[in-house]
Amino acid sequence: MKRCKYLDVARGIAMMLIITGHSCGLSKYLSYFFIQVFFLLSGCLYRPGRSYGENIGKKAKRLLFPYFGYSAILLAFYVLMGRSLKETAFSAAGILYSRYCLYDVAVTAEADNIFFFNIANGAMWYLTAFFVTGLVFHLVIDRCLESKKFLAGCIAVLTAITMALTKLPVLLPWSVDIAFAGAIFMIVGALLMRAEFFEKKWNIWLILATLAAYIGLIELNPGINTSAREYGVYGMFSVPFYILIGIGGSILCIWLAKLVQDTFLGTFFTFIGTNTLPLLAFHILGLEIFGIAAGRLIDTGALSGVMKALYHTARISASIAGSLILGKMIDFVLGKLRSFR
Repeated sequence: MKRCKYLDVARGIAMMLIITGHSCGLSKYLSYFFIQVFFLLSGCLYRPGRSYGENIGKKAKRLLFPYFGYSAILLAFYVLMGRSLKETAFSAAGILYSRYCLYDVAVTAEADNIFFFNIANGAMWYLTAFFVTGLVFHLVIDRCLESKKFLAGCIAVLTAITMALTKLPVLLPWSVDIAFAGAIFMIVGALLMRAEFFEKKWNIWLILATLAAYIGLIELNPGINTSAREYGVYGMFSVPFYILIGIGGSILCIWLAKLVQDTFLGTFFTFIGTNTLPLLAFHILGLEIFGIAAGRLIDTGALSGVMKALYHTARISASIAGSLILGKMIDFVLGKLRSFR
């Protein structure tokens, strides 16, 4: 299978946006698509030929093993830092539920909600969400590629299910309630690659139109947070806007990736994009440790302007370096263990 370099670059751009957002926040124009693009990129890599069981088995190995393995490492770290038995049990239950919180944040006060990810694993929900989304995607994708009528019906049904699930008072475990929208992004990715959409000659008017539509839809429907099942300001009717915003932002991200793929930035983003698992798992811990250490030396809350930018640049860089080093150490240990078999 031909692997397009710009897909790894796009994954790296999205990962950097996630880390930056967790460090210092981001504009809504940079944060309303960076989860959806991972789903769409996965669809871009789809190739028919495997059975449903083979596809799901592969995803389980690539997503669930790291999820539970990295979660166990984070849990052990917090136990060593003094977590009580009760706190540890709650954190373990949070790992199993794999969701940011229990109740819809749009209608439940923060004090009344239950927040599951309290061991710097707040970004890990994506791995289980991605796995569940794959269960839906691989069930329908081959028929979608074969029949336009089935494709249209499938998109309509997946959208309707997503809209209906917004009425639930709780966020479902493993992000089951967003898996149907996630499958739409994966289907769109597969269709775009089959049509060789990103291989076509640059069309500046199409790019500008896509950018304008993306910005306009965000202005029309702000308030997106995929992990908390927030699709915008119109309740269940925000879902179509959410889907269009995610598709538009993802396409713009991939176009940008293609533009910079042969530059130094492209090389950097490719490196980040091919190491997303340890970064996803450990970057929040790295940010927290750096923030605590820096807070003992300076008043980080009082920083502004250039000094604030330098602080977050250092914080993000240290988090990335630490996450990658820890990931390599884990791979080394696992390699040694396999050699003894």
